[in-house]
Amino acid sequence: MLTLFAILAVLAAMVGGAALAAWRFRIADDFSGGAVGIIIAPCALSLYLVAAAMAVVIGWEDFKAAEDGLIAEAGAAQELYWSSTAFPEEEGEAVRGHLRTYLTTVVEKDWPRMEARGELSGQGDDDLAALAASVRGLSVSDSGDGLDRLTARQEITTLSEARGQRADAAGDQIPPLLMLISVVTAVVVAVLPFAMIKQGSRVAYFWASVNLAFVFGTIVLLFTLGTPYSGVLANDAGALEEAIAGFDRADLALESR
Repeated sequence: MLTLFAILAVLAAMVGGAALAAWRFRIADDFSGGAVGIIIAPCALSLYLVAAAMAVVIGWEDFKAAEDGLIAEAGAAQELYWSSTAFPEEEGEAVRGHLRTYLTTVVEKDWPRMEARGELSGQGDDDLAALAASVRGLSVSDSGDGLDRLTARQEITTLSEARGQRADAAGDQIPPLLMLISVVTAVVVAVLPFAMIKQGSRVAYFWASVNLAFVFGTIVLLFTLGTPYSGVLANDAGALEEAIAGFDRADLALESR
């Protein structure tokens, strides 16, 4: 709702500014070809382009970093699940049960909170702690599964780091100052052409309107980028859901042995 209000406010500023510029605050020919046309307009346009480009790049990089972290988290979960098959039966089942519970909590509890509030769930922290405790509590045996135990501990570390990265990424947004610069300069770039049009020039009004629509569209894009887990660029829980489905396939493979 707040995003929609901000978008409508920018649209109102652009359309209202364009109307006022065309009807009451038209720039005289001497100024449109002088300070305004040669200095102010190019500077505003340059600042707008740089700020908008930086905002898009930041949003894209945040999205890709979160995507890479999600892939690593899903891979660590699958590795841990398979390595647990080498443990004593009861301990292995305990680890797999805690792992399945944790990933289910991430999908069902973490994700809605990440999308709506930009934070993780407390239940996810508790389930990860229980999973880590089950791995740390593995008994020492002479069955040659030492490498699998080491792998399990490494994957727990990876899962913990991935959770921390998700917690940070869930609140990542375009810096407010950069967004403010983009919006202010966008309004200037959208309005100035209307103030510099000679009265009665329909073609000029048409292209000024096209420019306003294009500039407004880029601002809409910036506002809707959101976080890496919400907005137009949003990572979903598909990789983790696939990992859970992989657990079922792994169970079937184990049962068929």
